[in-house]
Amino acid sequence: MTNQQALEILCARDALHNALTQEPFIPAELLECIHELDAQLQQHKQRIDQALELSTYRHSLPAKPKGWWWYLDQQRPPHRLDRRDWVFKGLTFGGWSVSLALLVNIASRFLSGGPDVVGTFAMIVPSLITLLKAKSDLTKEEQKDNDFSEALKKGFEELLTGLKVPKFLHAETKFLSTMALLLGLLGFWYSLPSISAIYNRRGLEHYRAGELSSAEADYQRAIALDPNNAKAHYNLAVVYEDCLQLKKSKQEYQLAVSANIPRAYNNLARLYIREGDYPEAANLLVEGLKLTTKESVYPEDQYNFYKNLGWVRFKQNRDDEAKIALEKALNIANNPKVANYLPNRASASCILAQVLERQEKPEALQEWENCRNLIIGNPLISKSNQWVALTNDLGIGNRLIPEEDTWLHLANQRIQNAQQQKPMP
Repeated sequence: MTNQQALEILCARDALHNALTQEPFIPAELLECIHELDAQLQQHKQRIDQALELSTYRHSLPAKPKGWWWYLDQQRPPHRLDRRDWVFKGLTFGGWSVSLALLVNIASRFLSGGPDVVGTFAMIVPSLITLLKAKSDLTKEEQKDNDFSEALKKGFEELLTGLKVPKFLHAETKFLSTMALLLGLLGFWYSLPSISAIYNRRGLEHYRAGELSSAEADYQRAIALDPNNAKAHYNLAVVYEDCLQLKKSKQEYQLAVSANIPRAYNNLARLYIREGDYPEAANLLVEGLKLTTKESVYPEDQYNFYKNLGWVRFKQNRDDEAKIALEKALNIANNPKVANYLPNRASASCILAQVLERQEKPEALQEWENCRNLIIGNPLISKSNQWVALTNDLGIGNRLIPEEDTWLHLANQRIQNAQQQKPMP
């Protein structure tokens, strides 16, 4: 039996019903004939049910039908699998609860850093699929036929019918489709760290281009998507430091320190030195130096650790320890391979000059000359007082070195004084 034939039978039964309601008297012979035809219709109800999705056609009628022939699908004996439909409906509802919770979590992460084109597009597709599918599965038949939710439900039922899925398997099919969507959302959720890494890389590109506000937004989105993205925390701290938002910078550096990023130890320690918190700075530098023995680090990182450790020991009046640390820093800086890209190479000489001067060592003047020559002769400093670091995976760039301006002034003073005190020939 085709779809068209089944509809013609039901419509003919409707026409017969309408005609009978207009007749004041029905002959016994006609009633007997109608009874026989209704019995034949009952016998073929399974074929009609297979040909038509009666629940969807009932909603297409202008009014809710009252004739029993429109409810043949409800008269068939229940399939043995139908007895478990309540289990699958419950599991489907549970699956949607988890899916919607995941969707809210993902959406809040994408939108917490502010909307952007990539994030908005990434949210539109899963959100629409999830919400429309939820409407389709969870709506009730009692809703009005012009309700959008019911239209979705009808559409999904028609899809199952078109795919020739038996009606007794509809609940199971809805459950499986819900689980498939849940697995898709779980896969999307587990991919958030990878998406976070993409935002972090995009932030580096904006940072190197000098677009600090865009870099900040990208890093914030990267952190929102993956709070454990230590590189994004570190890079955001660098941006905050460049923008002189030192309180925020310290907070982000501390999070990067908890992830054992060596440069975070060093940069946070430098901020503490500038604030005068020398014990905290020394502790960070000592702990950071321990990391350099456990994992491979760049030579400039080791240089900065020893330079800053020498600086903090000088501030603590522990000159002998300062001298040892600074000499180690200079040994690293004197390596030609390192010296070519080390922007603050003069810093260790400038601090060592102050240590030697306080110790009243004659070598202090030579170090002051080294300090001045390295600052003036460094094109990365003399041109713009900024430098672009190695483009490594942590991404440092355009770092101001305000201390060297003060040290250059001191070096000029010391050298001038030495020249004035030099006896005339």
